[in-house]
Amino acid sequence: MDFKLGLDQSLKLNLSLEMKISIEILKMSLKELKKYLEKESVKNSNIEIIFPKSNFSKNEDYENFIENIGEEDESLISYLEEQIIYLEIKREVRDILEYLINNLDERGYLISNLEELRKNGGFKLNIFKDAIKILHTLEPIGVGATNLIECLKIQLENKGILTDTLSNILDKNLEDIANADLKKISLERDIPLAKVKEYINTIKNLNPKPARGFYVNKKTDYIIPDLFVETNNEELIVNLNESGIPKIRLKNENKKDQILALALERGLIKRQETLLEVGRYVLNYQKEYILFDKNLKTLKVKDIAYSLNLHESTISRALKDKFIKINGKIESLKKYIVLDDKAELIKREILKIIETEDKNNPLSDEKILIKLMEKNLLVQRRTVGKYREELGILSSRKRKK
Repeated sequence: MDFKLGLDQSLKLNLSLEMKISIEILKMSLKELKKYLEKESVKNSNIEIIFPKSNFSKNEDYENFIENIGEEDESLISYLEEQIIYLEIKREVRDILEYLINNLDERGYLISNLEELRKNGGFKLNIFKDAIKILHTLEPIGVGATNLIECLKIQLENKGILTDTLSNILDKNLEDIANADLKKISLERDIPLAKVKEYINTIKNLNPKPARGFYVNKKTDYIIPDLFVETNNEELIVNLNESGIPKIRLKNENKKDQILALALERGLIKRQETLLEVGRYVLNYQKEYILFDKNLKTLKVKDIAYSLNLHESTISRALKDKFIKINGKIESLKKYIVLDDKAELIKREILKIIETEDKNNPLSDEKILIKLMEKNLLVQRRTVGKYREELGILSSRKRKK
């Protein structure tokens, strides 16, 4: 083999390995990173992973990081990502699936409408639709819906029992189902009462929260923050948590191990540099919310990518499973990514209105709408209901004491 050709191939191999490791490390949480590095050191006994003494006090902050989760619970994101590994699909479809999986909320629903997510990710419509179809076939069935009705329909469709009648009942009579008003459904749909009971039993056997039993993003058994945020004279000081980043050491010199050790070391450095850059940008962009409790502003992944001259996939990986410690609390960095600031503003107002309502005579969506209009917030009544449900707030009938 020609020496120059062999050298070029060796360099390409090294760069490919380094890039692959760097991409993997960037999207890991500190907890995942520790497990990954420990696994690498077991696979290669010549590589030693030396973690610094942690300045993170478990006794002091433990309560902030423990959520209602058991040892047996598993990450929904990891569970879904593992499934798509074995699918024979195009790389671009796989990328969209990873993007969608990392945009699921605690219920397993997508955090925004499909068109917003597609535009935010800059994906072609036909490929995006293909990815959505695949997402809706993954376990647990029902993930990837944008609302409760769609979640239930996905499950019925996967069972092969979604009919026009069932679809109409879900679209028009969901509240009647919750109130067990079978007669109303029977009269409106011109269906015998016995058949209505049969339909309702089918619906009630579905899972309205497919993510139940898993944890999603910020819901984990023990979260270590990646960034520490302090305020000083109305300025934000953002620093990395270096306690979770180890040193890579070789016990004995050999070329193959040197390449891997160097790739790991550079991957760690790149992770920290990118995370700090992205974190500082995001948090300073939302500084008024942090310092003065103003509304979060619209901030999309593509906007960050453009401002920092980085690829959108790099930003998504940097945001994935990353947490900050701010004002004594642990928060997901993704909290500060807002697709629609008007929607966030309206949700906050709905919360305020409901918090101050007469608990014996709670406000209907129509009355909430009127109060929003008084504040010059124009929105449709059905949107009020949608936002209320997304906030996890029951209808006025169910809120009544």
